[in-house]
Amino acid sequence: MPNGLALAISLLVILLFLAYIVSIILNFFTPFFTTPNKALKKIVGKFNLKPNQKFVDLGSGDGRVVFQTYSLYKCTSVGYEISPVLSLFVKLKKFLISPFNPKIQFKDESFFKINLREYDVVYCCLPNDVLSNLEKKFSKELKKGSVVYCLRNELPKKQGEKIRAGEEVVYRYTF
Repeated sequence: MPNGLALAISLLVILLFLAYIVSIILNFFTPFFTTPNKALKKIVGKFNLKPNQKFVDLGSGDGRVVFQTYSLYKCTSVGYEISPVLSLFVKLKKFLISPFNPKIQFKDESFFKINLREYDVVYCCLPNDVLSNLEKKFSKELKKGSVVYCLRNELPKKQGEKIRAGEEVVYRYTF
């Protein structure tokens, strides 16, 4: 029996190492953008969500925006992240902070493959080329009245409102 446990632990360590290597390789192709800690509360404070609404962070990274949004508004807060290392980290963090809270969710799939229709507020801190592809998706899938917040970068074709959040600039778009 101890040999089986040792084998299982060894396989788990090897899989985590492989996930880390894959994540490093993916990072060469997709740059890492993050929301600064200094501006986090100010940015999330702009969302004006109600407890019955749904929030999504596209490319949620370490999940700080999702946790902060839930903490402030008590609404359903969902994060999408494809990096295996960040996804594992954030799921462990959720398990430690709020293990049985169904209103905080993290999903490890591409946000290009999901339907955004159910979300009232969308947040993203992404590069311009990704935002140009997302703009088409937003126009097709978001319900009327949904709001999108983009940190630092604008949607190329849609007119938005420029909002200051401390030293950061957030662009607000209503669909």
